[in-house]
Amino acid sequence: MSEVGLPGADQGWHFLTGEEADIRAVAEASGYHYKYDVKTDQYAHASVIWLATPTGKISRYFFGVVFPTKDFRLALTEAGQGHIGTLADQWLLYCYHYDPSQGKYGVAVFRLLQVFGLATALLLGTFIFTNLRKESLDQKKNDSTSGTESQRK
Repeated sequence: MSEVGLPGADQGWHFLTGEEADIRAVAEASGYHYKYDVKTDQYAHASVIWLATPTGKISRYFFGVVFPTKDFRLALTEAGQGHIGTLADQWLLYCYHYDPSQGKYGVAVFRLLQVFGLATALLLGTFIFTNLRKESLDQKKNDSTSGTESQRK
């Protein structure tokens, strides 16, 4: 923990400990690999955070010790199948997708185009509807006033 260099960091980290056979079983089941290094008398392994679905299926791996907040929040929302994140997170997740080659979430351009296309169609539809309705009401008003004038004569 001294190498992390953040005061209080030890309060937020939890390490898997146990018997070697149990640790090996968990590592193998999750696809996590490690190797014992005789020279240093330590196990060599990558730093990783696993995110699992409510059914226990691993949905995302985050390697390293620094995780972008947006990516982590979207991964939690995705892993929780929409039960963890806010409505805004779920909308973001609709427009973002996970790119395993970069290890982060990026804009799904086609989805973004769908969202903006739908918004444009709704705006145009609303504009056309309100203008046609206004025109129809104006026409009825004009018809009723011209009918009243012809009755006066």
